[in-house]
Amino acid sequence: MPLPLTIIIDDPAPLINVYWWHAAESGNTDHPVLSTGEPVARQIPVDFLEQFVDVVECWGVRGKFSVLPYPAALGPIDVGWPGCDEAELTRWIDLVRCRVTPHMDITPEILTHARALDLDTMTPLSMNERNWAEEQTASTMTPYITHALEILQRVGLSPTGVTSPWDFGIGVEEEYRLAIRQAMSGIGVEQTWYFLHADCVSTDLRSHVAWRQDERWLVSLWAQVDDFLWQTMESIRADDAYIHSIADAYLTEDGREGRLTQLQAAGTPMVLVTHWQSLFSNGRRTGLKILEEVCRRGQANWGEQVQWTNCSELARIVAARDTQRVVP
Repeated sequence: MPLPLTIIIDDPAPLINVYWWHAAESGNTDHPVLSTGEPVARQIPVDFLEQFVDVVECWGVRGKFSVLPYPAALGPIDVGWPGCDEAELTRWIDLVRCRVTPHMDITPEILTHARALDLDTMTPLSMNERNWAEEQTASTMTPYITHALEILQRVGLSPTGVTSPWDFGIGVEEEYRLAIRQAMSGIGVEQTWYFLHADCVSTDLRSHVAWRQDERWLVSLWAQVDDFLWQTMESIRADDAYIHSIADAYLTEDGREGRLTQLQAAGTPMVLVTHWQSLFSNGRRTGLKILEEVCRRGQANWGEQVQWTNCSELARIVAARDTQRVVP
């Protein structure tokens, strides 16, 4: 059986660069800059999504693609927000529905990936979602996750699991797991998964069944390959030598070194995590070029020994292997 290879793409949102909002808030400025002195790009154009899908289709990439349902607390993606180009918003969503979903699972990255929303007034709270979650229980997180899922459904997307923004829910994980189960069950999904944790050192499989009852289960999928592409936001380099040097961290040209090689040698499914802004690289798109180089090297070295696998399929593999865990 081929070894699964999966990529988790965090933070995609229609039109905006959610990282701009993080940098603006953390720096208390409307003009965030990178270490290069460059302004952080505020938007990521639709043509970048087209370029990304071209790479996915060319190399058979599989995994998970987040879609923020209410990005940066600006407004829901089924309606838009002030200043939003509605035609481009529709074009972005159509591309995800028609060209991304045949290859990638879709999840919400909860609701805003910014300040939490008061669901009664639909106004932003003073705290971000990560901090808000630490004070919640399943009874308050369930409707919050449900709202995120319902927005995605309204634009024709069918979530298979849930992604945490930052480490949302990590301090109340049992409550969070219950909320995920209840929210996903509410849209008719009884076998589901969530992404919260990463371990980029161990070669043991960290993904596991977090809960099981009869034929229903919840799998915790762990990333086990770091986001080496993140650094491309902070570098103006985009030359071949730079691209190859970062690709080496994943997999060297000869296939003998790199984090993917470590996991492949251990027979452990390879779960990469990266970010929409890491691929975009503040407009240089260096990260996407590196991803394509890694895909080329993987195919050249491993061929059919490794198979791109989306997250829901990997969750089913984990659930089939991890048959002993039963949580009431």
